Amino acid sequence: MRVVDWSAATEWNKGWSLAIVFGLASIPWTYGFVAGMKIPLWPSFIASATFYAAGSGLDGLRKAYSANLAGILYAAATLFIVETLFGGGVVALSVVVGAFMLLASLHEFVPLLSFTPGAFFGYATMFSVNAAEATAFGVTGLPGETLAAVVSMLIGAGIGLGTDELSSAIA
Repeated sequence: MRVVDWSAATEWNKGWSLAIVFGLASIPWTYGFVAGMKIPLWPSFIASATFYAAGSGLDGLRKAYSANLAGILYAAATLFIVETLFGGGVVALSVVVGAFMLLASLHEFVPLLSFTPGAFFGYATMFSVNAAEATAFGVTGLPGETLAAVVSMLIGAGIGLGTDELSSAIA
């Protein structure tokens, strides 16, 4: 088994063009999030990866972000329901997470949401944004955390599309 495909690695191809474009795009992308918008960066990279995993192109963008968004909204609903209706607790959290994971697992039957892992990525991302208490645009609490996840993942998915288009053009 070869660890590196040297024949592909020594010629200009889509892999090289994507590596260069994505690497260069990551510089202003990171700066813009951290120093400019002051919204969490990591959800945007997760969304960009979701875009590539969903198949890229406009169809990949629609499927990836729709699934990410559904996952974010499921997680926000989970956090709200557990805290508001049940006053917190591990048992309540476990049951509500299970209900939403069942729902997310049924996405394969909905064409727009059919990249099922995207919902899980969005769900986990929202939980991480909540744990970090990262908010956006002066909106506090769970609404601000949800907004931060939604905006960051939307921008990341768009950057995924942009880097894919540019790297294809120069490959």
